[in-house]
Amino acid sequence: MRMPRPFSWEDLMPRFYFDLASNDEHITDAGGKDLDTLNDAYDYARKLIDKILFHVGDNDADTWRVIISNDEHDAQMIVQFAVCDVLPRA
Repeated sequence: MRMPRPFSWEDLMPRFYFDLASNDEHITDAGGKDLDTLNDAYDYARKLIDKILFHVGDNDADTWRVIISNDEHDAQMIVQFAVCDVLPRA
C-alpha cells in the first residue's frame, strides 16, 4: 500500500509562469514560480523586467512583454516592459 505524500505549504500556493514575448520571439518559462497571489506575480514580473533591462539594456524594450499564466497556461496578465526616456532640458 502506498503511503500518502506529506502535506506541503507549496500544495496551497498557485504556480505562475512568466513567458517573455516580443513581436518576433517567445521564450517559455518551463519551471514557473509558486506565489501567493496574482499581485505577487505582478511584482515578480516587474522585478524580472528590471533585471533583464539592467543586463541587456533597453533596445527594443517596448516590443517585449511578460505573459503571466497559471497552471493551465491561461494568461492571467500581460506586463509590458516600461522604459522611460528622460530628455535633458535645454
